[in-house]
Amino acid sequence: MADAGARLPENAVGTPLVLRLYQGRLADEKAAREAAAIRMLAATAYPVPRPYLFEPDHQALGAPFLVMERVAGGPLFSTGSFARAFKTFSLGFIDFVRQQAALHRLRLPAAGASAGLTSARGGASAGGGLLTRILDLIERRIAQGPLPGLREAFARLREQAGRFQTAPDAIVHLDYHPQNVIVRNFRVTGVIDWVAADYGDRHLCAATTSVILATSAMEHPRWMRDNAAGNFLRRVFRTLYLPLYHALAPVDLPRIRYCQGVAALARLAMFGLMQTQGAEAAGFRRDAIAHVTPDVVRLLSRYASRRIGVPTCLAEERK
Repeated sequence: MADAGARLPENAVGTPLVLRLYQGRLADEKAAREAAAIRMLAATAYPVPRPYLFEPDHQALGAPFLVMERVAGGPLFSTGSFARAFKTFSLGFIDFVRQQAALHRLRLPAAGASAGLTSARGGASAGGGLLTRILDLIERRIAQGPLPGLREAFARLREQAGRFQTAPDAIVHLDYHPQNVIVRNFRVTGVIDWVAADYGDRHLCAATTSVILATSAMEHPRWMRDNAAGNFLRRVFRTLYLPLYHALAPVDLPRIRYCQGVAALARLAMFGLMQTQGAEAAGFRRDAIAHVTPDVVRLLSRYASRRIGVPTCLAEERK
């Protein structure tokens, strides 16, 4: 059947679609940012779900929503079994990194097209570069927590920031990891979840990916906890990622190390705020707290301490 709906004239009846509903304190900002990002990227033929309808008004469903294409395939990281996860990730890994490097090489759009990505990040001032905005967000979360165990590490990062403020702008995802990359036959068919997309130093995006690969730990499956199997996978991911990204898009090594410290502390401050004030305080749904496991907090703290050179600790870890 080839009939199309009045609101979605590009779609034949029966076309697989995704309804993305945005909830939480930052729902409006996240919705507008993601809609702007995938509209812009779809026009460049970058592998994103094709956007069909964005509705910022809350009246219809009680929250803003986006109707988009359901891309073929599944996440690069599968939690079905250890063997399947290792095989899928290993065979799809090169294209995973290649697509991130390709994103960072895209030409920036005209100012009008980029307006949706330049809004404030989590209530931060829209002024200043991406690094300044992320540091400001970390500082507010440390104060709001409060998270005193992160203050010394933050002061070290703020002190060093002047060396790394200036960098060419690129389109950055800032949450690029294997569960946000869809693959089919080990080729990337779509990159999803653009609610953190922005413009700025690509090293911050690559650093965020490397931090997630090195520290992500889940309660389920058990083999992704802080144990022998999970640590083996994280070690493989961490060891492969940055050299391959560097081969495709050469990095400045002091800058990437500094940005890894920033990315680790940003995630740690986010998780700490979720623990002390609830997931909603960080702009997430209430059930998102389930992702803040003791293992991921422990791994992140170790990672941040090594990269920044100052001990980091959340209140939960001292118990």
